[in-house]
Amino acid sequence: MKIVMENVRKELEGQTILKDVNVTIDQPGIYAVLGPNGAGKTTIMHLLSGLAKWSSGSVTINGENPFDNRAILDQISFIQESDNFKPTLKVNQLIQQVQAFYPNFDEAFVHHLLKTFQLPLTKKLSQLSKGMTSALNMSIGLASRAPLTIFDEPYIGMDATARKQLYAEIIEDYVNHPRIILFSTHFIEETEDIFEYALIVQEGTVRLFSSLEDLGERAIKVTGPIEEIQTLAIEEHQKLAYNEFMSEAQLNLYVDDSTFEPPRSCQVKPLHLQEFFIDYTAKKGRA
Repeated sequence: MKIVMENVRKELEGQTILKDVNVTIDQPGIYAVLGPNGAGKTTIMHLLSGLAKWSSGSVTINGENPFDNRAILDQISFIQESDNFKPTLKVNQLIQQVQAFYPNFDEAFVHHLLKTFQLPLTKKLSQLSKGMTSALNMSIGLASRAPLTIFDEPYIGMDATARKQLYAEIIEDYVNHPRIILFSTHFIEETEDIFEYALIVQEGTVRLFSSLEDLGERAIKVTGPIEEIQTLAIEEHQKLAYNEFMSEAQLNLYVDDSTFEPPRSCQVKPLHLQEFFIDYTAKKGRA
């Protein structure tokens, strides 16, 4: 599976939703799609899912335009927060119907997930709680085993215990069946461990696309005596945030490479993804 977006622009009713989006994804992995509300994340997912057209530029999946392309759409599973399936269907009826849309659908696996999340087979979707609906949506998305699986925050209604179980199921199934999984989330802190890559969308464009391994080397926090921190020769564009507490200071950085060496009196640790995301997007906002 190879996804390419080149100079993509999307306008709607005179408003620019996306501008100059350039990204190539050609490796299996679980990708975090992050961004503030209204940044353009869902629009990007709609374009990749073949649900919407773009105004200019190019979107291809395996070299083909995904919009209204049955051969490509058979390889894509898109699950959003709500309105995925007809509410009048019973759970067991839905399981039977969706198999026609996903060539790789694993019925045994979806029933394992339904049992794990205690979902009633004979209830209509309209009778399910928000948490149950979210668990059902995620179960179908995972069991689809689509080469491109897209989750646009469909787990919002699940409680903390169910979400923890869900993350474990995602990791285990991905290890056994590698594919491209795009996962949009605001629960960054609790999902960080499942991701291999991060894609940050802001103001209608992709600001950053990086492996978490590379991000762990470049996104760092330096703590130490204030006078030592203030003497560091750091380019302004590398500074994300600065805080002081008594005689100590913390400087959050996104350095150009992994060769940065602070004074011995200072300590260096990688920034957690959520902390980096907050500082990185806030810095753009201040600029």
